[in-house]
Amino acid sequence: MKTIKSSCFITFFLLALAFSAFGQTNAEIEQELVGHIKNIKKWSSYESDFNEDLLVKENELFKKKLLGYTKIDSTLNYPFSELNSYLHLTTSEDGKLRIYSWDTEIGGSMHFFDNIYQFQDKDGKVYSKSNTLQEGDSGAFISDIFDLDTKNGKIYLARFTSVLSGALCYESINLLGIEGNSLNDQIKLIKTKSGLTNSLGFEYDFGSVMDRKERPIKLILYDNETKTVKIPVVLKDQNFNNGGRVTDKFINYKFDGTYFLKQK
Repeated sequence: MKTIKSSCFITFFLLALAFSAFGQTNAEIEQELVGHIKNIKKWSSYESDFNEDLLVKENELFKKKLLGYTKIDSTLNYPFSELNSYLHLTTSEDGKLRIYSWDTEIGGSMHFFDNIYQFQDKDGKVYSKSNTLQEGDSGAFISDIFDLDTKNGKIYLARFTSVLSGALCYESINLLGIEGNSLNDQIKLIKTKSGLTNSLGFEYDFGSVMDRKERPIKLILYDNETKTVKIPVVLKDQNFNNGGRVTDKFINYKFDGTYFLKQK
């Protein structure tokens, strides 16, 4: 009997030790992440308390911890409501792909964004990966992820937005797919004159849309019923010379079961 009690005690102790080391609740994880992103905002280059060294350090810590915590299965479906108020947290309709985007606060008129991609394979295992940006690349935040079923599996259409200056912005729709334990960002199903591509995008002058009430501004539309991507027409305009003026007209690319084809 004593041996059984001792064995139970040791097992309980080891479980308690493991829990204390790795068993944070999602709520506790969120508070830890919120603490770091608050520091990013505090040391921001856009604030009076700007501290470059501390800002770089907090960004590194936040990214490392977010990358680690998003490998925990339960975090994929956790709302992170408070954290979401400090960054862009976007989830696909089927709940299997989530992208975390945040302003690193390191930029000036050009804003630099970083991303963590979290996804679930067909067996239910959750993975996460960070993006890889070239030096000088501003990155982008993701405002929506749309789902598309194809004969070769589920495809996701993600809306990316980059802030290149105080007026110049870039928006695109990018195709993504979950393939085993990796995320494929080179799914070329959009047919253009130049050939197949995985992305459609355009530059525009933010001044031409700043009166719209929605924030963030979402210019590329996707119609789920007709499986059509709608890209706004942007025209040259002397009043909006940073990328051009966004109009109310659209160029449509409809999915025919194999490719997205431009509609006449």
